[in-house]
Amino acid sequence: MRSKWVKRELVFALDEDRYEKYFIPIVIRAGNYRKFSWALSSYHLVDFTEDFEKGCRALLRIWGIGYQALDPDA
Repeated sequence: MRSKWVKRELVFALDEDRYEKYFIPIVIRAGNYRKFSWALSSYHLVDFTEDFEKGCRALLRIWGIGYQALDPDA
């Protein structure tokens, strides 16, 4: 991890019980996320690396929000 501040923010968020429901790791680039923290493997990761729309649907599903893509021909 390059930034000590990113590491500190991550550790803070993982340590605070009040953020447990709101902490959703998002993967935007392939890599070894375990370098950030071993605890990330216990969270549901939302993957945007392959398909942006699929990532949006997964994130909104976690939040309990429906998603419908716009019809480009409409």
